[in-house]
Amino acid sequence: MSANELVFVLCIEDNAIRPQALLLCESIRRFAGRHRDAPIVAVAPRPGLGVDDRTRGRLQAMQVEYVEQPLNRACPVYGSANRVYAAAWAERHVNAEWVVVLDSDTLLLDELQMPPDADAAARPVDMKESATTGPGDPFEEYWGRLAALRGVSLDVLPFVSTTVGGERVRASYNGGLIAARRTRGILRTWAELFTASVEAGLTPWGGRNRNVHASTGLVGPEASDYWGSNQAAVALAIWSTTGRVHHFDDTYNVPLHLLDGRDGARPRTGPPVHVHYHWLFTAPHAAPALALLRGLGVSDDRMDWLEARVPLT
Repeated sequence: MSANELVFVLCIEDNAIRPQALLLCESIRRFAGRHRDAPIVAVAPRPGLGVDDRTRGRLQAMQVEYVEQPLNRACPVYGSANRVYAAAWAERHVNAEWVVVLDSDTLLLDELQMPPDADAAARPVDMKESATTGPGDPFEEYWGRLAALRGVSLDVLPFVSTTVGGERVRASYNGGLIAARRTRGILRTWAELFTASVEAGLTPWGGRNRNVHASTGLVGPEASDYWGSNQAAVALAIWSTTGRVHHFDDTYNVPLHLLDGRDGARPRTGPPVHVHYHWLFTAPHAAPALALLRGLGVSDDRMDWLEARVPLT
């Protein structure tokens, strides 16, 4: 059996990400160009959160493979860890050159352009948050301990600029879009390193009593302690494995929630290919979000399709 060029992997659960995941799958099938018929795997990785028969039927109609397995046992309180374990599962089980891991609260509005000479591709984080600027940064110790768990120096990470804030930080990547060549084992390494960090009690925000607002609403203080930790783990998994890393341009992982005039938030090289809309497709945010997309040059056919489906319920 010949390998596919790529497989899309996303998470779906019986909660607020269910309609997001369905919208993402439909966007791939409609707008992903030559990848529109690529395999899609939708994973429910936490026990008790599998989707209902109607949802499974909708996935089947779009030729999406549904996988329900208790993969996220290490850190089920942290929903963002779902993508880590779904990605590692896919890397072991699919037959493709690339595994493309997508957040459920994203959309593809055009064809994903895969880099020919790279082993991994991602978009740097929008804002600094728990990334580190280097020695003296309050998060440098966390990153150093994470690197030690991987058995590498923190200096393996190059410096990048955050895409909105423009700050110089050690490489940290937005989890909305991570692509890796399957044979390099990057996604397995990601899961192993993240699990080791949980077992070691490492959290970037521990003790700060935050409550992060994510696409599904407020996540609570315990999950907030981990916020950004899986993104740190993937950066180290990538750069400790390969130096052939591609940074997607500003039409990818467009941070719709940050389009408030801040420099770097608005794509300059073309209309969005991949949009990260977070909570903005729910009422009462949907109408302004759609207006933002139209202002970014999203074509009428895409906008008509979106306007018929948003707000999500």
